[in-house]
Amino acid sequence: MIEFHAMGMNYRHDKWFYVDRPHGSGDMLLLFFKTEAKAVINGETIIATPRSVLLYKKGTPQYYGAYNGDYKNHFLHMDCDEPEFFARAGFPLDTVVTVPDQSEAEELLRLIGREEMGISHRREEYMDMLIKMLIMKLADGIGSNPAGESISVHGSDLDSLRAELYANAGSFGSVSQLAKRVNLSPSHFQQLYKERFGVSCYDDLLSARIKAAQYYLKNTALTVKEIAALCGYENDVCFMRLFKRKTGLTPMGFRGT
Repeated sequence: MIEFHAMGMNYRHDKWFYVDRPHGSGDMLLLFFKTEAKAVINGETIIATPRSVLLYKKGTPQYYGAYNGDYKNHFLHMDCDEPEFFARAGFPLDTVVTVPDQSEAEELLRLIGREEMGISHRREEYMDMLIKMLIMKLADGIGSNPAGESISVHGSDLDSLRAELYANAGSFGSVSQLAKRVNLSPSHFQQLYKERFGVSCYDDLLSARIKAAQYYLKNTALTVKEIAALCGYENDVCFMRLFKRKTGLTPMGFRGT
């Protein structure tokens, strides 16, 4: 189990900031470098670029700080009684690695911060699961190379928008409306969306609507016309035609399966 100790996000320091802990911090320390930084590991000086991360083992000397300007980082202190977890997750210890898109990991950090203040009797279990998910998300992103800097910049917004799309597809009427939500032109939005998710925004919108319709057909007694409206269609005939094209069945045929 991973035991949470402390965390911080977007801590800022001046260009003279430097941590010198010859015996470590007494626990494991995960660092997100948000600016250029300098770290010394096993006697080797390493210049960490922004969007790099470093997870110190318990007992490893910790030498890191600002390099070429002011310094900013996120940090997470923790202990773990199952060290094999990190090997299984594919996350190297005492190594600076690059994770270009940290948006999902940072959202998990925020969840960890909120859970820290919770009062649930399962709080420690929740924290354990969230931290493990955080490590696995970072491991998945090590060395990845998003298609262009613009995807990294807009990645978090696109991820949040897609999650909202699948949670409430009927609230989005068009691709242009989706693009407006993330302050992008429709053409640029569609390009970034396809690069990030491997599917066009229009096809994803259709898939989200059909998925919602399938749920309503199987779990409610709503009419096809009512379901069509909930899924964003003013014309139920158009909805039925698209549903059959996507699933091979009419809505009522699907309900009866």
